[in-house]
Amino acid sequence: MESNNKISSNNINLLNKEDLRDKVGIKNSDDKNKNINHNYALINFKLPQFDNKNFEIMDFNLTKLDDNEMKIEGIEIFKNIKHILTSTMRTRLLISLFSSEKDLKSLRNDLGKPSTSILHGIKELDKLNLIKKNKKMYGLSSNGTILTINVIKLIQNIYSINKNSHFWKYHCIDDIPKDSLKKIHLIQNAKSIKSSDNDLAKTSREYTDLISNSKNIKVLLPIFSAIHLDAILSSLNDFENLELIVSENILEFIKDNGYGVKLLSFIKDSAKNKDNLNNDYSIKIWKLSKEIKIFLSSCDNFLSLGLFSHDGYYDDSIMILDETKEGISWGIGVFEHYKNYSEPIDILKYFSL
Repeated sequence: MESNNKISSNNINLLNKEDLRDKVGIKNSDDKNKNINHNYALINFKLPQFDNKNFEIMDFNLTKLDDNEMKIEGIEIFKNIKHILTSTMRTRLLISLFSSEKDLKSLRNDLGKPSTSILHGIKELDKLNLIKKNKKMYGLSSNGTILTINVIKLIQNIYSINKNSHFWKYHCIDDIPKDSLKKIHLIQNAKSIKSSDNDLAKTSREYTDLISNSKNIKVLLPIFSAIHLDAILSSLNDFENLELIVSENILEFIKDNGYGVKLLSFIKDSAKNKDNLNNDYSIKIWKLSKEIKIFLSSCDNFLSLGLFSHDGYYDDSIMILDETKEGISWGIGVFEHYKNYSEPIDILKYFSL
């Protein structure tokens, strides 16, 4: 693959209970040895904020507590989280009741546990105001419903990470926005596309085939790659839109290697057909003030994500691919995040000879 490798730097589909039990595999754990340190708590902390110039994340501030402050709300929150997530029974009870209210017999069938164990779990959750009882039916309180939605989201995040664990383990994620990392469950259906010694071009070929049938193409391009640029440009016609975010360095590579001329030619031909030559043409480019380590394409029919290895080189041998609307939406979120930090360029002026 031709590339400048060493570049510096709507609805969520909830897994059903069988998916949660079998695929995610929550295991029993008493967790007796993991105690919360009651001398510290996250209070008066600053939420993560971007420095608009350097894209830096500000650190959390930990404040030491006096002995008289042991029962602050923050400590209780941590204790409650530990109390719920370290018990398979309590977690599964919440998930079982998320879909509807159930009686004790239905809960026994769902959980495969005796009544005494289930009633003990219900009692514990009731102490946290997460359960409500209506005659012989048990259900989630408003607090329980809100918490369970987020527990399910956490499990889906874990599932999404585990499904492509090799991809995440060996690549740098520093430039994926924190908000997008929190929503990693949206790409739980993504699959890895990996080249092999017998098929070195598998990843790029898959990308080319997909983008050739795409419309409304949004690309974060951190490298100069003739293969990918040719694929992107060859997919365009009068009815497709391309939005491209690149660093100034990559923008110069595009200009110096003849792709600026190709872009101008497409825009002018398109404008003739539309009797229009202004900033409303179908190709838009934004210049980013820093190098990024994400190769992302989010189109109407797929999301693809490629990353750099920890050694600083772009890994063109593997990408993750998601063809669901949730995955595509996740990619658009990443793209729009970086567009907010980018400067639109006048293509006709920039690439004019």
